[in-house]
Amino acid sequence: MYYPQTIDPSMPSSKFLKLTNGLHKRISSIYIQLRTRHIPLNYHLHRTSKSDTPHCPICPGIDETTYHYLFDCPQYRRERHIFANAVRRSATSIAHILTSEKVTPHLIRFINSTGRFKPTFDLTYTCNIIPVAILFVERKRRHIL
Repeated sequence: MYYPQTIDPSMPSSKFLKLTNGLHKRISSIYIQLRTRHIPLNYHLHRTSKSDTPHCPICPGIDETTYHYLFDCPQYRRERHIFANAVRRSATSIAHILTSEKVTPHLIRFINSTGRFKPTFDLTYTCNIIPVAILFVERKRRHIL
């Protein structure tokens, strides 16, 4: 199991604030929840008595954690493949995925395409914002380079 300190030991850091600066509040919220493991996946929901089981609905006996959602669950194999092709080697490191500005647009696309958080975050509204957020991050990155 990983903890936020292993992702970014100085959390909340200026690096994280820079990463989320200018992103829509819902997207920043998802980032924070992924990093702290307080995201509406069954593992966390079970700890807060909002789910009967901590297990993944697709993978019996396996806890639905942030790591499982991002790397292991076969339900999102196609989305993960697209994500991995976009970010290459970076796709294997949870620390890099959750701290890299270059990965942000791809992570947003992955989360949106899985639809896993749609009931909680109502991504129908955010879907209109995600392309704007991606453009913002890509423009910001070009300006830095």
